[in-house]
Amino acid sequence: MTVTDKGRFRPSSLYLMKYFSKSEKETYQIAAKLARKLKGGEIIALEGDLGAGKTVFAKGLARAFGIKQHVTSPTFVLMKIYECRNLKSEIRNLVHVDCYRLDEPQELFYLGIEEYLNKKETMVIIEWADKIKKYLKKFKKVIWIKIQIKDEERILNLL
Repeated sequence: MTVTDKGRFRPSSLYLMKYFSKSEKETYQIAAKLARKLKGGEIIALEGDLGAGKTVFAKGLARAFGIKQHVTSPTFVLMKIYECRNLKSEIRNLVHVDCYRLDEPQELFYLGIEEYLNKKETMVIIEWADKIKKYLKKFKKVIWIKIQIKDEERILNLL
């Protein structure tokens, strides 16, 4: 079953959940819904074309975890770490990774990403995760979100 932005259900055989967003605000709301279900140690793997809304989704998650800092895509630095301020959650760190400019997955090791992956107090969100799909297969709790653009709407498929 999938949930539309109006709360109606539609059958879907390919995806665990499918959300539709027509605005940045709606994407933030979808991210907040997911944030309420996260327990810690998850890796949110985002896929989608340039401009699909990966960073907007990451900003929505950050907001849901009480991060007040301006969240931008870590395209040139590859990884940014934010301290979470949401006292209702055990998650204390949000690690935001962008693999767009990544040449080899080993570059993430040099940055120390492994110390954050699957840690109870940390949630990792990775933009352009499809570039390191093979590497992510060895980790538990990976949630794949494929964001597609259709007309003026974004379709977020949770796998």
